[in-house]
Amino acid sequence: MLSRRRFLQAGVAGGLALGLNRLAWLSPPSARAASRVAYADWKDVYRERWRWDRVARGTHTNVNCVSSCAWNLYVRDGMVWREEQSAPYAASNDRVPDFNPRGCQKGASCSDLLLGPTRILHPMRRVGPRGGGRWKRISWDEALDEIARNLVDVLVERGGEGALCELGPNVDYGANTAGALRFFRQVGVPLTDSMGQIGDLAVGGTITLGTPHCDGTSDDWFRSDHLVLWAFNPATTRIPDAHYVHEARYRGARVTCIAPDYNQSAIHGDLWISIRPGTDAALALSACQVILAEGRHDAAYVREQTDLPFLVLEESGRLLRESDVFRGGRDDRFAVWDEQNDRLVWAPGTAGSMDRTLIMPPGVRPALDVKRSVERYDGRRAGVRTAFSLLRERLDRDLTPEKAGAVTGVAPNLIRRFARDVAAARSTLILSQWGSCKNYHSDLIQRSQILLASLTGNLGRAGGGWRSGAFVALDGLGVVAMQDQLDLPRLGLLMARSLIDKSAVMHQFESMYVPSTVFHAVHGGLGERAGGALSGEGQLPDGAAPYLAEAVEKGHFPVGPAPGSAPPEVIFNFCGNVLRHTRGGERVREALFDDARLVTTIDFRMSQTARHSDILLPAAGWYEKIGIKYIAAFVPYVTLGDRAVPPRGESKPEWEIFSRLAERVGAEARKRGVTSVKGFRGQDCPIDQLSARFSDAGRFGPDAQEDVVRFILTLSGASRGISLDDLREQGGAVRISSLGPQGGTAGIYSDYSEQEPVVPMRDFVEKKRPYPTLSGRQQFYVDHPWFLELGEELPTHKDPPRAGGDHPFVMTGAHARWSVHSMWRDHAMMLRLQRGEPLVCLNENEAAARGIGDHDLVRVKNDLDAFVARARTSATIRPGQVHIYHAWEPYQFRTGRSHQALSPSPFKVTQLVGDHGHLRWGYAHYEPNQVDRDTRVDVERVDTSG
Repeated sequence: MLSRRRFLQAGVAGGLALGLNRLAWLSPPSARAASRVAYADWKDVYRERWRWDRVARGTHTNVNCVSSCAWNLYVRDGMVWREEQSAPYAASNDRVPDFNPRGCQKGASCSDLLLGPTRILHPMRRVGPRGGGRWKRISWDEALDEIARNLVDVLVERGGEGALCELGPNVDYGANTAGALRFFRQVGVPLTDSMGQIGDLAVGGTITLGTPHCDGTSDDWFRSDHLVLWAFNPATTRIPDAHYVHEARYRGARVTCIAPDYNQSAIHGDLWISIRPGTDAALALSACQVILAEGRHDAAYVREQTDLPFLVLEESGRLLRESDVFRGGRDDRFAVWDEQNDRLVWAPGTAGSMDRTLIMPPGVRPALDVKRSVERYDGRRAGVRTAFSLLRERLDRDLTPEKAGAVTGVAPNLIRRFARDVAAARSTLILSQWGSCKNYHSDLIQRSQILLASLTGNLGRAGGGWRSGAFVALDGLGVVAMQDQLDLPRLGLLMARSLIDKSAVMHQFESMYVPSTVFHAVHGGLGERAGGALSGEGQLPDGAAPYLAEAVEKGHFPVGPAPGSAPPEVIFNFCGNVLRHTRGGERVREALFDDARLVTTIDFRMSQTARHSDILLPAAGWYEKIGIKYIAAFVPYVTLGDRAVPPRGESKPEWEIFSRLAERVGAEARKRGVTSVKGFRGQDCPIDQLSARFSDAGRFGPDAQEDVVRFILTLSGASRGISLDDLREQGGAVRISSLGPQGGTAGIYSDYSEQEPVVPMRDFVEKKRPYPTLSGRQQFYVDHPWFLELGEELPTHKDPPRAGGDHPFVMTGAHARWSVHSMWRDHAMMLRLQRGEPLVCLNENEAAARGIGDHDLVRVKNDLDAFVARARTSATIRPGQVHIYHAWEPYQFRTGRSHQALSPSPFKVTQLVGDHGHLRWGYAHYEPNQVDRDTRVDVERVDTSG
């Protein structure tokens, strides 16, 4: 019998052997002989763990993780031996906790990940069919020449629309992302805007606030009296910030968790509301009904900050406009009824108003609940009433707690309790984040959540409001991407004197992109699924297809080649994994990839998309290049990812890859006598001297990554006064100097102080500036014909459609604890912390009724497809729910099909509007989301007895 002592000795010996093998494998040849002598037993290995040659500053730049954690990288023998969390973060003031510690198990294992078997170390060319897994190692010269030949071929034949860069979300703010943006702009090739494609676009925020990106710093959570974690599970998905939730609760705040399943954050809350999937809008609106019925709303806030006092024409349902009352009047001026003087008043601050303020003229008090008649320009009388009165009428009729309880599965008394908790708190903060973007009716859910926060006066208040996620921009990155000439003194002077038209630069930046979901519907094979008729959406018997066709025909969404034309033939995949993260990725592969001339992936690891590529270019790992982490609003710091060790194998930083590709493209163009080509928007793109353009006449050559980083830091407002040396000397992270340019993904709209947590929307609430909406206010009433046709002019609840067919279960999902998207999904160290293969979570009673036991193989299926995974049975899962954590690669499933194959991701018609004030396509602003949380499925046990 093996004793405990012998077992431990064997374990130590095995661990020692693994450690010595790792050292022997990774150490340079000159060090290997010495290592065999130096490490005699486990004690030597342990002692040597605490010795190093130097410490570098690192983070995980080109990965879509918003946590921005600074790490110390311990380097010995030319390798990162281990990483430890750095602690450079100070508290905003002595009344809130600091941002330390930041980090998680993924970051702590990155040194091992970058040495893993999926690492791409050499340029490779496909041998055999795409996806066959056979590769031939080639030289960089061979790879770049082949790419250049094919790219110039298609640019000459078709212009920029003949190629495409599938740009994913794994971007940084340094040279490596800047190099890609710069290269594709200079050759006129479009990039996909991935925000909607990955399902992270908070469209309800765009509709209501004029921005989908509304957030502040996470230390403001601590100041809340009532935190509502709505489809948000920070204990799993925001590990470095979750402590603020617990610290706020210790301070006395209430924590309410709203989710179908009893998740890892719900166990730490005061109240868990288990809601039927997809019915969140009904819960939020029912809470609004209680607040209004009991007079708990902030009437003064609603009058000033929202469009609810605006007058609506009773006959048509359209907002009353100046053009209705005066011949030749404006369509973007709207009216309120002054209850003090019983008269019509045109509201200041609307898109067509000369008065850029929300403050009403002296003596004017907008009525909230009123009916009147007005004289139109043709002499006819027209009945009008306020949007507020229409809202209250709808809530009282359709969404009392009793009626909402039947929809949501939440007891009416619990809905009343929740509503009163929201209203009674000094500040209530709804943390909605990106998890609430992935339902078909996410826009209605988010509009309803914002309404709940607004009725109680919480938006713009410390510790209160609604948060969806936002970023702080480094405008220097945009300059490197958009300007050929990078003369720092000249550009710095122009920016300092505000002589650069930032709106024009933003328009130019947006002109590089195509809306990803619409593009893939037109050219990527997803149109039939996305536009098809839906079971349960009876108002759309023909689905979204006619509306999609109209939106594209009118040019509301630029899609490159016109519908019916050949799709792009040369495809680059960069900073993402489009065949994995797309719902229906196999259709994109069949429609777009399979017929392409050349598919190139630039990545550090083998992925689903890389497997179906023709050429693989090995990118340097995060510790092998210099970069700047993108700045999520949660942590207001510039975070450095420094080059700690040389790139492994033949991998290169992306700036160098695109710089050398520019050299080859220019040489190929000169060889053919080609001077310029047409970009996909028709612009002239000189390519014969592309290398000189890319490098700015040699100013920034292939090895200039550090110079580019210094340039970006120097030119950007948010990093003004922060040098690269400061970042290296101060723990790898330094607090930002300002919030940088506002708008776009930087939807903060607030003043900034290094001594205060950041609260979004203060510009509107405190300074009374108009919101970036058509109404100039929080816009709850939208009178576009498609909104009126579908009954969505006001926030409302609609049952989710039966996407995928009429099946008994709803498949829900969530971000995994053990991976940042797919990058750690096949990492052995992380797989050992879970079950090591894809699994779905089922309610234990429902599983037993179907003869399914824990860890059985099950088949999850619907009308579109099926996949096979392990079952995890649990009492924490709601009946009728099948739950799967995301980011498994399709090749990790036994049949090669993942859960993404079952999601039709139907288009929401209202998200195809492109001609209604602020409702228009723009980069990361407004387009249909890809969605999967309403997918209907069935589950059966797989018989493995045979």
